[in-house]
Formats: sequence, C-alpha cells, structure tokens
Amino acid sequence: MKALILHDENGKIIAVSRVVDQQVSGSKFTSYGMIPRAGQKVLEIEIDKDLESKPLREFHEHYQVDVAQSKFVKKA
Repeated sequence: MKALILHDENGKIIAVSRVVDQQVSGSKFTSYGMIPRAGQKVLEIEIDKDLESKPLREFHEHYQVDVAQSKFVKKA
C-alpha cells in the first residue's frame, strides 16, 4: 500500500494519507493530494506489510523523513 507523507524541512511528519483507488472506493473526486507550504514537501512511500494495519498517528510518533535521502525512517 502507498501513502503520502507531508513533512517539514527537518523531516517532521505533518500529515499522512493513504493512497487509494478512487474508482474502487466509490469516490466522486477526480484527484487528491496534499499541497505543501513553503518549507514543506510531499513524499510518496510504499508502506511495509507490518505497518499497513497500524494507525496513521503512529507514523507521527515513531517515524520521520530522512530529508537528505527522501526516505521514511524510524526515529532514532
């Protein structure tokens, strides 16, 4: 499963959204996404199987973005 991660310039996660097939979900929206502000970026990631069932709030608590490598990583 994929997710969008909105993060700041230090790698702090601001928002997380699961990527879903809009037609399959029955959504009437034609597009979706996040609009980053100054100093923010959006990273699309593939979520590991062991993380798929976890609440998205745990991403904020236990993970961050390695800005230099544009990777989703566990906090040290």
